[in-house]
Amino acid sequence: MADLINRKVINTTLSKDNAEKLRTLSKRKGIPQTRVLDRAVDTLYQKEEASMEGAAKHKGVAICIANNKGGVGKTTSTAAFADLLSKRGKHVLVIDADPQGNLSGRFGYSADSPEQAIPNYLGSLIEDRFRGTEHQPLGYFINHLDEFPRIDIIYSDIRLDGVYTLLTTDSIASATMFRKLLAEIRSLDKYDYILIDARPAVNNEVSSIFIGSDYVIIPVEASWDSIVGANTIYQFMAKSRELNPALKLLGVFFTKVQDRTTSFHTLLPMVKGNWDKDLFQTKIPRNQDVVNAENEGYPVTYRKPACKASKAYVKLLDEMVERIDNDEKQND
Repeated sequence: MADLINRKVINTTLSKDNAEKLRTLSKRKGIPQTRVLDRAVDTLYQKEEASMEGAAKHKGVAICIANNKGGVGKTTSTAAFADLLSKRGKHVLVIDADPQGNLSGRFGYSADSPEQAIPNYLGSLIEDRFRGTEHQPLGYFINHLDEFPRIDIIYSDIRLDGVYTLLTTDSIASATMFRKLLAEIRSLDKYDYILIDARPAVNNEVSSIFIGSDYVIIPVEASWDSIVGANTIYQFMAKSRELNPALKLLGVFFTKVQDRTTSFHTLLPMVKGNWDKDLFQTKIPRNQDVVNAENEGYPVTYRKPACKASKAYVKLLDEMVERIDNDEKQND
């Protein structure tokens, strides 16, 4: 610290005890009382700065959106969550872990022909890391989106289906593949949230994603097959907890809801019975604007922010963030 030159402490008021401590420290250190005060303020300031820096650190909360039944709004919801989180100032990495690549299509990538296929997609990242070569830095596989400045994405396409055969063994290396990938991503200290769109399945690749994730969230449609698929995923989580005891169900929510239909009101008690405390209050309504936005290749919350579905996603995200915050407070 620079020497103090002609510095005066004017109108300084200390308690009697602190005044005595100040005099004692001054004698012990052999420095003026003003210098002791200066050092104390400097030390306090540095601690405060370090505290603020720690609070601002990106936590990289990993959430997998999953259901064993396809067509329930899994990809639609993942894209909406990413868009809304980014609008709240959060930095989000989206991982399209479904070989169908529909989530990639919401953020500008579609490999309709071999000529359009990019080399830096999720499949090449898995091959690079699983085989132990690691010749490409992680940033090579992360794609930055000009239209969504706070969202990055690891793309996917149908080639991923073949790569997933690497994860068909029951080895620890296979089971922990996504845990290692997510740990590497978190080490970048860049993302507040990591959203993973898993394919509708219960297999080794989905288990590997669960083993690396913090939470699973399950979208469910008002149909028997969708509810069975949700229950299958929920039971499958138990297998992943053998290697990831901290894995939690963040919640279950209804998608494509038509309140006046008999099927919804018939199945609602069953869903409440299975996941009463886990069921989110917010329901995502069936809305043509969702289809229109996705046909244009965008998240509905980005293309149609004022529509009913987008407004519901805002409320649903509020519930999700509140649950995560409460969970973190309980773990502190």
